[in-house]
Amino acid sequence: MSEQRHQQLLKLTLLLQLEQRARTASFDELPYILVNETAELLPYRQAVLWDSQAEQIKAVSGVPQPEKNAPYTLWITEALKHFAKNPRATDTTLFNAPDLSDELAADWGEWLPEHGLWLPLPSPSGSSFVLLLFRESVWFEAELHILTYLCSAYGHALALSTANVPQRTWHLPLKGKRLQRYIAALVVLVLVLPVRQSVLADAEVIPHHPHLVRAPLDGVIETFYIQPNESVSIGQKLFALDMTQLRSRLNVAQETLDIAKTEYLQTTQQAMLDPAAKAKLATLKSKWDQQVAEAEYLQTLLKRCEVTASKAGVAVFDDPNDWLGHPVTQGEKILAVANPQTVELEVRLPMEDLIYLEEGSEVLFFPNVEPHHPMPAALSYFSYRASPTPANVMAYRLKAQFTDSEKLPRLGYRGVAKLYGSHRPLLLWLLRKPIRTVRTWLAW
Repeated sequence: MSEQRHQQLLKLTLLLQLEQRARTASFDELPYILVNETAELLPYRQAVLWDSQAEQIKAVSGVPQPEKNAPYTLWITEALKHFAKNPRATDTTLFNAPDLSDELAADWGEWLPEHGLWLPLPSPSGSSFVLLLFRESVWFEAELHILTYLCSAYGHALALSTANVPQRTWHLPLKGKRLQRYIAALVVLVLVLPVRQSVLADAEVIPHHPHLVRAPLDGVIETFYIQPNESVSIGQKLFALDMTQLRSRLNVAQETLDIAKTEYLQTTQQAMLDPAAKAKLATLKSKWDQQVAEAEYLQTLLKRCEVTASKAGVAVFDDPNDWLGHPVTQGEKILAVANPQTVELEVRLPMEDLIYLEEGSEVLFFPNVEPHHPMPAALSYFSYRASPTPANVMAYRLKAQFTDSEKLPRLGYRGVAKLYGSHRPLLLWLLRKPIRTVRTWLAW
């Protein structure tokens, strides 16, 4: 009984601490606290803060800022919009796949655990925020009771933080028409002032003209003799294909060769006395030669199953365990051997951030390991069309050459690249995205 009272007291203490933390948090910190620190009171795997009025995801547990165009964000936004129309959405209620449309429910298991909980956060001015918790196990009545008190405190804290957001003053009271004209002229002058366009994009250091190592023939990869980023020399073994099938074929071919050879030699001896046997010699010799060629061909294939490096450098490929037992086709790329002293920068520029760039445009690379030491580069390649990135974002593929050949980044470094374009008036630079949106609507 004392242990149970101790657990209840601990839960009550955590509840009070979370309420205090929520009420003292700033407007920017509060959403992060709601989706992450609530786990100290009750266990869950995912949490989402939803603004039902703006129909937007404000925070997701485990990430500092949710990505607007990520597949997870797009799917859960549609799911929450659908359930917000449910009459049960006004109160605390259980939330799972059957509450959605068939199309949305089909993807539930890919993104969320089985059991969800819909928790409106009430406030004196009305509730517009909802906290959603997801986990694999069912929710108990006692947990819902505790969360009712916590959500009331969260709703009150959100209302206070929203009300305390400082209002920016966009204009000052001006007296005198002359001063107003001076300020208007200054604003116009600033808006037509030419500024240099720039944009940020993800970047990675990749090898420049690497030597590609491909599968010599159809087969299954059996062994890797090297590890990723390992230095290799000319003639060093890289990987080997499974030789079991080829060895069996070679054994059969050698036995057939022996039979053909024996037949030919026996017929040669008979030909001395039998003219009919002499007529068969040409056919048997051709058959013998064919079997010799077949055996030599299979021996050549066996030698090709062990792939060696024709150039020295660094091996660039993924985890070898992903390749072992993997069937490959002839010519399929397995890895690359790159010179670590000849690298270039690959940039993925999203379509929505596209600016006018040309060959030789200035690029600054900020590696994640040393963001305070940017490395200059010059744009050398721009893909003619966009392609999807691993994050399912349509982006153009760009390449840039580092201008400082004495100080090159390490192969595989990632970071952010800042690309500089031409000069444009500040007004056009500020309105570039609205203008593009209007042109899309009007089909210009």
